[in-house]
Amino acid sequence: MANDYRVKCVPEYEIDTRTASQIVALLDESFPDTFDGRTYFKQLPHFRYLAFEGETVIGQLGVDHRVIRVGGNIIRIFGIIDLCVRLAHRGAGLASDLLKQVESLAAASNVDFLVLMGDVDTLYIANGFHHVNPAMTKWLAVEDVESVTIIERDLSDCFLVKPLRHTRWPVGNIDMIGYLF
Repeated sequence: MANDYRVKCVPEYEIDTRTASQIVALLDESFPDTFDGRTYFKQLPHFRYLAFEGETVIGQLGVDHRVIRVGGNIIRIFGIIDLCVRLAHRGAGLASDLLKQVESLAAASNVDFLVLMGDVDTLYIANGFHHVNPAMTKWLAVEDVESVTIIERDLSDCFLVKPLRHTRWPVGNIDMIGYLF
């Protein structure tokens, strides 16, 4: 499939109702029984990269910009949230393109690492991410759009990072200082 799509970086507050409906449909296709008709799982991202074919959303990547604490270090991250591509457009490099675009913005900004939680890591490893091990992580548990408790657990199986400044990931426990995206 040719790259007949355009990618646009959109602040969350600028997403109109039509586009939001398309994001819901894409998320429901990609993550069945997860989003309950919302454009987010735990919390709204700060901005998204949206891939359009014509006026149709065919891919998306949410971004959470924040600081987290690792050991005694405060680091600036872009948290990658709910990267997905319509089934008919998978395998054409669109997901990698979305990752490259967010990496480019992060590298030009004051961001130290890209961070994500990924159950299936093949795409991310191919794009320069690596697992943090150990990844003893503390975060605010959010269930059904409500703060529940604080959880602390080793997330080595799904915690992936990509350094942007030739900096090594610090050693120590990870405090997400908020929810887990």
